[in-house]
Formats: sequence, C-alpha cells, structure tokens
Amino acid sequence: MSRSARTLVLFLFLLPAGLRGKNTPPQADTTLINRQTREAYSISRKDPDLAILTAWRALSVSEEEGYTRGMADASLALGMAYLARFRSGDSAFHYNHRALKFYTQTGDLTGMGRACYALSYVHNIRGDPDSSEVYSQCSLDYFTRAGDKRGMVNAISTLTYLTKQKGNLQRARELAQEAIETARSIPDTLLLADALNNLGNIYKDMALFNHAIDSYFEALELWEQKGDSTGLSIAYGSIGLMFYYQKEFGMALDYYRKKLAITGKTNDLWEKSKTLNNMALIHNERKQYDSSLVCLQESLLLNERMNYRSGIANAYYNLANTLLLMTRIDSANRCITRAVTMAREINDPSLPDYLLVLSQVHRAKKDYRAALGHVREAYLLAGDQNKPLLRAQAAILLSDLYSLTGRKDLAYGYLKEYNQINDSISSNELLNRINRMEIEYEYRRKEEAAEYARMQERTASENRIRQQGMYLKGLIILIILLGVISLLYFRHSRIKARYEKVDLEQRLLRAQMNPHFIFNSLCAVQEMILEGRPAEAQVFLARIARLMRNILENTMEEYIPLEKEIETLRLYLEVQEMRFDPGFDYTLQVEETIDPVNYCVPPMLAQPCVENAIEHGLRSLQGKGRLNISYRLKNGFMVLEVEDNGVGRKAAGENRQGNIGKEPVSTRLTRKRLEYYRKTLRKRQIGFRIIDLYENDRAAGTRVVMKLPYRKIFS
Repeated sequence: MSRSARTLVLFLFLLPAGLRGKNTPPQADTTLINRQTREAYSISRKDPDLAILTAWRALSVSEEEGYTRGMADASLALGMAYLARFRSGDSAFHYNHRALKFYTQTGDLTGMGRACYALSYVHNIRGDPDSSEVYSQCSLDYFTRAGDKRGMVNAISTLTYLTKQKGNLQRARELAQEAIETARSIPDTLLLADALNNLGNIYKDMALFNHAIDSYFEALELWEQKGDSTGLSIAYGSIGLMFYYQKEFGMALDYYRKKLAITGKTNDLWEKSKTLNNMALIHNERKQYDSSLVCLQESLLLNERMNYRSGIANAYYNLANTLLLMTRIDSANRCITRAVTMAREINDPSLPDYLLVLSQVHRAKKDYRAALGHVREAYLLAGDQNKPLLRAQAAILLSDLYSLTGRKDLAYGYLKEYNQINDSISSNELLNRINRMEIEYEYRRKEEAAEYARMQERTASENRIRQQGMYLKGLIILIILLGVISLLYFRHSRIKARYEKVDLEQRLLRAQMNPHFIFNSLCAVQEMILEGRPAEAQVFLARIARLMRNILENTMEEYIPLEKEIETLRLYLEVQEMRFDPGFDYTLQVEETIDPVNYCVPPMLAQPCVENAIEHGLRSLQGKGRLNISYRLKNGFMVLEVEDNGVGRKAAGENRQGNIGKEPVSTRLTRKRLEYYRKTLRKRQIGFRIIDLYENDRAAGTRVVMKLPYRKIFS
C-alpha cells in the first residue's frame, strides 16, 4: 500500500529519540527548548500549523542561547511539519537542509541521518527520485556509523521503495529482506510490521500473491498486538488490493471500508484519497459508475486539500476514464485536459497514460487530427520510459486512427508493431513465470535457512542457562529442520525435473520437419539431375528451400496467422506433387467467415496429417490421387479436415515393412502437441480422430478431423 504516509509516521517516531546531544547550555535554559520541540513532534501530523508555531518558539530561544543542538532539532521539527502538509515547496527543503548543517557542526551522526532521511522524503514528494535515493543512501550510511538500527531500517525501507519504483523488483526484494532482518534484531514490532508490509508490496508487484498475503497478515498481526491504527489501515488496504487482483470485489470493498473508517478517525488524507481511488476502480468493474464518480470526486478534494499536484492529476485522470465509460465525452475531455496540463507542469511520469486517454476522448469526438497528435506523443514517451504495454496500446490506437483517416499503410505498420510488442510481452511473461518459480523456491529456501539460524541462536542462548535440557531440544529441532530441508530439496528436484521434461517435450514437438521427407526430396533431386532434368531439379530445390524457411519461421511462434499456415501447406503440396508421378489433385478450402489474416492457429499441425495422407494413402494408390483440405469454425474451435482417396490405413500398415501396427511418428507428435494445448487451455474437446472411409465395403481413403484452438489478432 502507500508508503508516503507510512514513511511520515515512521519519521515522526524516529525523530524524538535523540533530543539529548552536544553543545548543551545549562539545564534550565534547554528544558523549555526540548519540551517545545517534543510538543511540536507530537502534534505535527494532526495540527501542522500549531507545530510550526511551537517549533518556531524553540528555534528562537535556541538562537538566543546559542544552542546548536536545539536549533538543529527545531529546524528538523519545522521541516517535518511542512512535510505533514504534503507540500513540495521550499519550506520543507530549507528547514531540513538547515537541520543537516547544524547536526554536521555538532558531529551528531544520528541527527545527520535523520536530516538526510527527511530530505529524501522531500525530494520524493517533489518528484525527484534520483536525489531522493542519494539522500536515502547518505541517511543509511550515517545511521550505520552511529549504530542506530531503527534509523537503518527506515533508510533501507526508503531505498526499497525507490528501487521498486525503478522496476528493479529483485533488488527491492533483497533490500526489504535486509530491512526485516535488521528489524528482527531490535525490540520494535511496529518497525518490523512496516518492513513486512513493504515486502508484501514487492511480492504483489511480482505477482507472488501467496507470499504477499503471508507478509501482509504477519504485519497485520503485529499491528493488532500494538493497537496501531495507522498500521491496521495500511494492512487492510494491502489485503483489499489482493482481493481486487483476484476479482473478489466484495471482499476487497469490505477491507477498503475498514481502512476508510480508520483514516477518517486519524484524518489521514493521503491514505483516504488512495483508498477512494481503489474503491472507484471496483465500482467501475461492476459498472457502478455513479458510485465511482462519488469516490473520485472526494479523492480529488482531498488531494487539493493536501496540495498534492501529482495526486490531483491522477484524480482527474481517473475521473476522465470513468466519464469515458459513461460516454460523457465533454466532461471526460475537461478532466483529462486538466490532468495533462498539470502533469506537464510537474513532469509527471504518468503523462503518456494521460495523453492516451486524451487521444481516446478526441477519437470519440471524431477529432482524428487532435487524437493523432496526442497518441503520437504518448507513443514516443512510452518508448522513452520503456513501457512496452503502454506503447502497444498507443500503437493499436494509432493503427485505428490511421485506418479511419485512410492511411492504410501506416495503420498496417502500427498494427504489425502492436503484434510484435504483444509477442515480446508474451515471451517476457513466460520468462517472468520461470523467474517467479525460481524466486519462490529461493524464498522458501532462505526463509527456512533464516528460521534455522534464528533457532540456532536461540538454542545457544538458552543453552547457557539450561545446558542439559537444551541439548535434547536442539537435537529435536535439528532433526525437524533437516527433515524440512530434505522435503524442500526433493520438492525442488521434482519441480526442476518436471520443467526440464516440459522443455524437452516442447523442443521435440516443435521439430515437425520430417527427416524422411528431406531424405526423399534429396534423392528426388539426385534422380532429376541424373536423368538430365536440371531445370526441374532447380525449381524443386527452390521450393524446398522456401518451404524449409517457412517451417523454421513458423516453429518459432506458438500461433501464426492462418494465411501463413496455408501458404506453407501449398508449398509442401507443390513439392510433394513434383516427387510423385502421376501426381495427385488437391483442394484447399477456407470457410467464408474466416479471415485468414485475423485468425491464428498453432503452426505445423496440418502438415503431419497431409504427409500421412500422401506417404501412406496416395503413394501406394493405383491411379491419380485426390486430397481435400478444409478449415471451418465450429463451437469455438478451428476444425481442420484432411481427406484422401488412398488405400486406407490397413493397407498402408501392411506396406510399412517392419512397422506393422505402429503409429507413425508424426501422428504421435501431433497427438502430444494437442494434448499439451488441451491441458494448458483446459479444453477437453481439443484433439483429433481418424475416420476410415469405405465404398462398397472396400477401403476408399481416410479422413482426419482435428479440433484446434485459435486466436484472433483483433475482434
């Protein structure tokens, strides 16, 4: 969930611990200063205006007394109070930077760490993540040198958030686990709960939802033990988000309402605005647009109260999306125009998202020229920001707009790029799934190893008190841990073996080019050359080369356009015709409702059927053979039929010397590939059947009927 408000709360708890310091005047002079500073800390979040007034008094007295530590604490309190207003102006930066200068003069490492931590937060609010990261690292260095583990946890958590924002989830996960390990070494359960929640956020972004929920509920338990309302609010929001991702909208709303009740009592404007945004998303999913508008308008008001311009722009963006769903185009246009204007002013990285919606609004208004201008800018920005999904959305909208304006060449070009990006995203998703499995195993292994280390440390500590009893307990724990580790090891070995097997099977199933066909084709070329027919041999070789190139290209893709599959089949049939004398006739039919460019099918599934029909059916036929191939749609499947008038399966089996009763290799490969699609798509109807044809009780050929999955490039 939101880190900004939580970070501010941690900042409030972090600061009061170090009021005793160097350069201290007589006790009577500093008591009032320290009391006023502590008072400013305690009320800064609920009443920042009063906190500023109180801190000013402490600063004035400190300057009169020449109390450097007091000036540092008061300056830091002023900076904190301005931060509590969620303003990114110069005041928060000025006072926190001034505090850093005073702490540096006194050599107070902990104070320097706190000031750098606050400056990191200021730059984060300003939208300057690079400077924020620099100050966070400085903060961590100072806290480490001072031995302040609480400060270290907060600095590491900030670095975790910034690393996650850059998209480096693996490194962010490592930092979050480092923060958790450090937090476990100190008696501060609230700090540990916050670190666990951060880890849950990272697992959520990695789509490891089970691990995320485990982390969230562990954090929730710690916050419940302490009765920490702010922590409970964050936990409810995190769990609600998990239910939202799993499409359990009712449960998600229940948790969001629990969070909203807490944020209302604590007057936490930041968390309240984010919760209202999330609730609006659920209402949109349920097509409850009026309820969504109510939530978003309230969120907008809260962001305006905080003067949080990035939040205001996002609220207008969400309002525009909802109004667009309601076909209230003019209202949507006003909202998204404000969002774009504000995003340009603050250099918001979400600008390409806003421009894309603005283009959609202009498309709805049939102002295609304006729509093209905005979507082209969104397209370029998405490329600069390395956002392939957003770039794909911009590309398909560009294709649509150019099609509407008669630029078919550009429309086709952007459609092609959209497909290429989608293919790339699909490949990346496969790699991400593999990485998630590796991370899941690594997570379990490290968790067990960490638990083992903690148990060993606890055993060693207790062993000093009760030597004899602890030996027995240590032995039992060791046996249990070895059993758990062994179980995990064998489980990992099975998972690894299973995926290696799947990988090998897929490699085998992709190898559809029959080596017998290649051998026979080369023999045919040799025969043509020896018989003095070099021209025919040249044509034959050219067709084989083109066919092999098509096959190699097709096997790289999981789905290819039907047009490309048919082209490969025609090449294959032409090559086979040249091999046989007197040859054979064939037809290739596609149902009129099927657009071969739009419909995609798994590659190289028809070729083995055609090969069997020719090699085992037509080759042994006395007279000219006939082969009919057709594609049609039926009950959500692409139905392929291959029918020949050959000698039939029984006679073909007798002709295969030494292989009587054995199924052809190509048929087995086809069966395995279809079984793979049947399991992964969970559609039992996928498969094929072979029908023997008879005429007057005599074999009259074979018909293969195959039900295939298919995809459409566009609706």
